[in-house]
Amino acid sequence: MNLQEQLMEDMKQAMRDKNMLKLGVIRLLRSEIKNFEIDNGPQDDAGVQKVIASQVKKMKDALVEFKNAGRDDIVADEEAKLVIMEAYLPQQLSDEELETIVTRVVAAAEDKNMGKLIGAVMKEVAGKADGNRVSALVRSKLQ
Repeated sequence: MNLQEQLMEDMKQAMRDKNMLKLGVIRLLRSEIKNFEIDNGPQDDAGVQKVIASQVKKMKDALVEFKNAGRDDIVADEEAKLVIMEAYLPQQLSDEELETIVTRVVAAAEDKNMGKLIGAVMKEVAGKADGNRVSALVRSKLQ
């Protein structure tokens, strides 16, 4: 079962369970995926994961703003939504695993251009690590 089929099945189950929070999150994700497909054509699981990762990043950025504004009432709800979204993403690499990959890529690279190194690491981790984590580790290895 591909990721879009899984989202559809989970949406149906959320309707049966009357889980309105999960239902709303899945509907949001399916809507964003559909909008992305309108612009870019049908997507495989990797493309769908990119769309979901983009939504997760937006939600994390919004959470920071809500916390800074002292909106604790919204923070709890948004964190619950974030947990649901992250369930559809691949398991994130641990710090040790990511550091091993970054060390190997930096050591193998002839050109120590930070942008190219980050791109090479991101290609290798394929959505299993946040770009901010990768950037910070590459920056620390180059210093």
